[in-house]
Amino acid sequence: MGQSDIEKLLINDWASGLRITTVPQAMGRLGLADDPDLRWEIANHMDAMWHSSLETPEKVKEVHAAIGLTTEEEAELLQNWRNQVGNWDKASILLTDNEKLIARHILYRQKSRPELPSPGDIAATLGAGPDETGNGIRMLARLGFLTLADGQPVNTYSLAADHGRFLDGLGFFFHTVTLNGEEQFGIP
Repeated sequence: MGQSDIEKLLINDWASGLRITTVPQAMGRLGLADDPDLRWEIANHMDAMWHSSLETPEKVKEVHAAIGLTTEEEAELLQNWRNQVGNWDKASILLTDNEKLIARHILYRQKSRPELPSPGDIAATLGAGPDETGNGIRMLARLGFLTLADGQPVNTYSLAADHGRFLDGLGFFFHTVTLNGEEQFGIP
């Protein structure tokens, strides 16, 4: 199993229902260990395809049926849906749920205190291990949400000047569905 298997699973999921399956969810369903470099490569490669799959007439009809709009409201939904999904960043399909929680925790703490939380504080609050927290901070820096000086430890991170752009659309929110205790995918 490799990159083509992950991409095939993503394409199939994105074509059906209201699924926003993420790269890490696809990797997990295929029994693959997390590989941040592979996730990065796939998310960059698949981002445009993901966005175009969100705007298909079939997807809009599924949203229409799921929320029970009247026929008159459908045209308005089409434009609102396209405007909304146009703001969704590739972070939505790249990041793990824990990485999104790390970002949200950093933002929450930043509102109430001048200093950002240490990786140890993040790990303790989220119940994550130090390696998972450090890897999450590194991925958020790679994405451009945080800045991390080359060669510096992860506890020297800061918010990127344009970090607010990640709050548009889905931002760091997620809703993961698990079927039969195994199959996971996201929904909007």
